[in-house]
Amino acid sequence: MAHDHYFDYLRRVPLFADLDKHELEHVARTVTDLNLGAGREIIHEGAVAHEMVIVVDGTLEVTRGGEHVADIGPGGIAGEMALLVHGTRNSTVRAKTAVRALRISGDVFLRLLTDNPDCALHVMRELSTRVNAVNARLRTAVRDAETLRVQLREAQAKPGHGAPA
Repeated sequence: MAHDHYFDYLRRVPLFADLDKHELEHVARTVTDLNLGAGREIIHEGAVAHEMVIVVDGTLEVTRGGEHVADIGPGGIAGEMALLVHGTRNSTVRAKTAVRALRISGDVFLRLLTDNPDCALHVMRELSTRVNAVNARLRTAVRDAETLRVQLREAQAKPGHGAPA
């Protein structure tokens, strides 16, 4: 993908929608292409973060502790959370299908957020949406676990169905 194509694509990605032409050109000059075959891992849980990616085509799968967390399609971003805290990756990300993506260095991303409050606000909103989704799944899991506990207690209370000795 040439510089002009990067620019054209990036301006359609919500994260970059509010950047002025000069800022967007700077980002477009710094990105690199990333082409992945299905199954290829690009982010490993526990690894130090140095970059993020934006999906152009295909789907990335996000797992944490081996459990599916999310899928990321075109226009979606992966790897930004660890960059924000200068930390390690909290998830593994691999190509669910063949993927074409753009790689952005952590330095460029952090400078972008520092210099562009609208961009930083978009990232905060995206992260808040993800946290809310995880919290909703946790609430459901807790309710399901409580239902199972009640069912187990009821089953154990029935004559002849007590806990094994």
